[in-house]
Order: sequence, then C-alpha cells, then structure tokens
Amino acid sequence: MIYKELENIALQEIQKGLRKDYIKNILKEYLQVYALFYIYTTPTYNKNLIFTGGTCLRHFYELDRLSEDIDFDFIKSVDIDMFADGFSKFFKQRYQCKDMSISIKQKGQQLLLKFPVLQKINLATPSESNLLYIKLDLSPIPSKNYEVITSTQSQFGFNYIAKHYSLPDLMAGKIHAVLRRSFVKGKDNSATIKGRDYFDLLWFIKKGIKPNLKRLSNMLNESVSLEEVDNRLTKKVKNLKNQFHAFRSDLEPLIMNPDFVKPYLDNYLDEYFRNKELCFK
Repeated sequence: MIYKELENIALQEIQKGLRKDYIKNILKEYLQVYALFYIYTTPTYNKNLIFTGGTCLRHFYELDRLSEDIDFDFIKSVDIDMFADGFSKFFKQRYQCKDMSISIKQKGQQLLLKFPVLQKINLATPSESNLLYIKLDLSPIPSKNYEVITSTQSQFGFNYIAKHYSLPDLMAGKIHAVLRRSFVKGKDNSATIKGRDYFDLLWFIKKGIKPNLKRLSNMLNESVSLEEVDNRLTKKVKNLKNQFHAFRSDLEPLIMNPDFVKPYLDNYLDEYFRNKELCFK
C-alpha cells in the first residue's frame, strides 16, 4: 500500500522534471507523516516526545524547504527497543511493508527506518542503494525553559495532535546549532557547514522571531544577552562567503527549484544584515 503510494508520488514528480535527490526527500516527507501519526496516536509517546528541529518547522510552521530527519526531545527516557518494535509492527502489520527494516544507531538515540523501494520506483539504478530511509533522533530536553504547544495536524489523510516547541524555542535551538554544531566531510574530515541551518536562521530573522534567551543560555552552558548572540552570529554569517559551496550542496536537494539557490546565496548577506534588527534590537 505505502509502496504504491510512493510510486505514484515519484511518477508525478518525475513527470514535472524534478531532480531525483529532491524527489527522494519528498518521499521521505511522506513517510515522516506516517511516523508522526504513529508517535502522536500512541499513548506511550504522545505526551513524552516533543517535536523539534527543521522538520517541525516544515510540518507546523510552513518552512519553505524539505527536511530529511525527525528530531524529538524526550521528557522521560525512551525504551529504544520497544520504540523500534512498535514502529516495525506499525509498518509491517498495519501497512504491509514486510521488507522494511529498522536499525538502532547513536548508542540508542536514533532509529533508522529503511524501505527497499527506490529501484522499483526508478529513483535508483541497480548499482545504487535501494533504500529510502528516515532517521528519528531522540535527545533529552536541553533546558527547562520552554513552551510546549499542542497542535492538531491533518496530512495525507492522517489526523493527529502533536506536542512541539514555540518559534522562540525553536530559534534558540537553531542558533545553538549554528554556533556549536560542527560537521566534517570527506576522507580528510574537512570542516564544513550545514547550509540548511543558515537557511533556517534567515527564515527566523525575516519573521522577526526573538530567541528564548534563557533556553539558549542553558544550551550553551553560559548566560548570553541578545547583543552577544547577535555579535556571534554576525561573525559566523560573515564567514559564509568562504563556505557557499558547502551551503549550496547541502541546500539544493531540499529546494524544488535549484536555480533559486545561487541568487539566494548571492543575496544572503545583504538580506541577513538588512533584517537582523527585527530580532536583535
């Protein structure tokens, strides 16, 4: 059932001339809804897991890019084996995905749901991986300073009620990611950035969202003022000129029109500094 739906979606998007990497992320977003429906209709998890990150922004705040992974903060620790078993039964018994599989990663704080479907729907060649997968990351709540919002959602015929953070809380999390998250790439483990973090940062800036400073201070393990946050972000953003290639390669698979990305980056610094006073003054 699910595989046929994925095939139909892929065919429609291929006929539009969209890139395969973008279509794969559209399909991931479709599977994300199944995962969210399972979590927020299961009593063991629906009051314990708080939806966060870029995927939360996408599903509940209309962020204008796709998102690959699903992030949750937990109030009480989750039995990861039971969590995995629940997902397995949900997909295999209820939706007949008999050949899907689940791996537990990151010392029990990540589930990797794997669906062997890409070759069947012409999104992978026989020499490429057949797996379409979504990652679910679980983390303890990083701060007691937060607001939980409970929202109803209707997507692809699924109806559920989710717990998620407010925009000021989510902005605090995104600023923490920009300031502290480090990524390495390639055989030489060269430092790089996640362009999506800076895309989201500008999205917050243009909306005039002020971060929850108490939450951000807890996450950074130091007390910070709005002015200090502004100064640190300014240094990061000014350095983006040297990292636009990494920015672009990370962002393109998440944006429908790849021709948009270059002019977006060309205009990024001007747009950031023109709008940042909405948040930091």
